[in-house]
Amino acid sequence: MHSENIKSLNFILESEYIAINTFDELIEHANNENIKNQLQTIQQAHRQHASQISTKIQNIGGNPPDSIGIEGVISETISNIKHIGTNDTASFLKEALQGEYTGIKTINELLITNADPNNSQLLNTIITQHQANIDSLNNIISNLNNVE
Repeated sequence: MHSENIKSLNFILESEYIAINTFDELIEHANNENIKNQLQTIQQAHRQHASQISTKIQNIGGNPPDSIGIEGVISETISNIKHIGTNDTASFLKEALQGEYTGIKTINELLITNADPNNSQLLNTIITQHQANIDSLNNIISNLNNVE
């Protein structure tokens, strides 16, 4: 049971690393200080999740990854190719928004298939934060559309 649990948590951890990297890019391209601050807040939540998940993996005898893994590299490469030559902040934000939705879906699937109750509280907390991130990103996108 622990090995499947570790594998699932490692996958979610790699997803958090992808989110951290995505927000690095968004923060770098943000021209508005208020937007930059909001993006940094979201990124900090992902950093906290990564730390919490890493600790959980270690506590059950696993070895947490410290990077995005091969699937993450592929995902980031595809994203970079899609955005070559564009500075469209809204499209980057919408991609981050989709990542938050995907994170919730992935964690919900894990909660359904993995009966380890020790993970439920942490994973439900992360889902709640992802939902707050979605609200923040929708707010940022809406404000961008009003400015343009």
